[in-house]
Amino acid sequence: MVILTQEIKESLQGTKTVFLATSSQGRVPNVVPIAAMKSLDDGTILISDQFFNKTLQNMRENPKIALSWWGEKGGFQIKGTVTIHTDDEIFRQDVALMKETWPAFVPKSAVIVKITDVYAVKPGPEPGKKIL
Repeated sequence: MVILTQEIKESLQGTKTVFLATSSQGRVPNVVPIAAMKSLDDGTILISDQFFNKTLQNMRENPKIALSWWGEKGGFQIKGTVTIHTDDEIFRQDVALMKETWPAFVPKSAVIVKITDVYAVKPGPEPGKKIL
C-alpha cells in the first residue's frame, strides 16, 4: 500500500480543485474537476459524487483512475483503484461530511480510492517521475 508523504497530503489539502480522470471500457477518456473529497488515511481518498454521469459509468466499467492537481507547493498525480458505495457505512459517512461542509450537495454515491502510485508533476530534472 502507498503511504502519502506529509508534503503530498498538505498539497492535496491546500488545493481547491482536483482533476479526476477515468476511462471507459472502450478506452474513451473523461476528465472532470472535483472539490468534494477528503483524505481518509495515508493511502485512501473519499470522493463524494453529486454530479457524476460519464465518470460514474466509467468507474463501473474500469475502476482505474487518476487524480491530478497543481497547488502552491507544486503538483502531483495519484493513480488508484476505486470502489463505489451507495448504501453502506462509507456512504453514510459521505452524506454526513457533505452536510457539514457543503450542505447544498446531496451525494449519489461515495467513491473510495485506494492509492496505488504517486507521481511528481512539477518542473525540474525528472518531471513525471514516480515517487511512491
